[in-house]
Amino acid sequence: MAHATKDRTDAANVKIRAVMLGGEFVSPQQAARQVAESFAAEIEGTLRGQAPGLVTREIHALVRGVLERRLYAMFAPDDPTSKPNYLSLPVTNLKPSEVIEKRKVRMSLASLYRSVEANKFYCVVPSGQSNGREFPAWQFVDPVPELLQPVLLALRGSLRTEVHAFLVTAQDALNELAPAEVLAGAPFETRASLHTSQQRLLQLPASERQRKVLALIGGPGESMAA
Repeated sequence: MAHATKDRTDAANVKIRAVMLGGEFVSPQQAARQVAESFAAEIEGTLRGQAPGLVTREIHALVRGVLERRLYAMFAPDDPTSKPNYLSLPVTNLKPSEVIEKRKVRMSLASLYRSVEANKFYCVVPSGQSNGREFPAWQFVDPVPELLQPVLLALRGSLRTEVHAFLVTAQDALNELAPAEVLAGAPFETRASLHTSQQRLLQLPASERQRKVLALIGGPGESMAA
């Protein structure tokens, strides 16, 4: 009987996904992400007309995240591998031109370079080269652009290699998560699984996650805390 019930649930989920996505059969994760983004965009459009002050990248990401988790729970309630947050962070680096071409930011190349000087984003030297710039792609994933600047300001004075190493290296104080993951509220795409304590940390409000990262760093102008 239980098996028959599960079969009916699976069939219903497939039908729901197909209807909501115009007949395209996709995974529960993809369905949840696409529908959540559509709903979040619609909510954002309503807010622009009624409460424009609330229209921020952080609010959009928070709304999308809540919707995605709830929708995924509906589409795949028995999935043992489900995670509270289905977004994952890329581990690649982008050339400055790629950042613009892929529309990771809405600015010119010159403005992108100025954003580094203003500590809004950071760059690293390409592997095997002595100069040049590449941008770790994770920092362009919402809500990171809204949260990163205070962290980079706190790290000001450190070498670029030290900044990057700190942001992408697992920290004991963050339950073995990297500061980048905590800021984004999502794991790197290379992380195989999440412990329950890590899931809880990633589900905290963005401001609280930012505070935990800042707590690991000395004051402005100081090096990273030991």
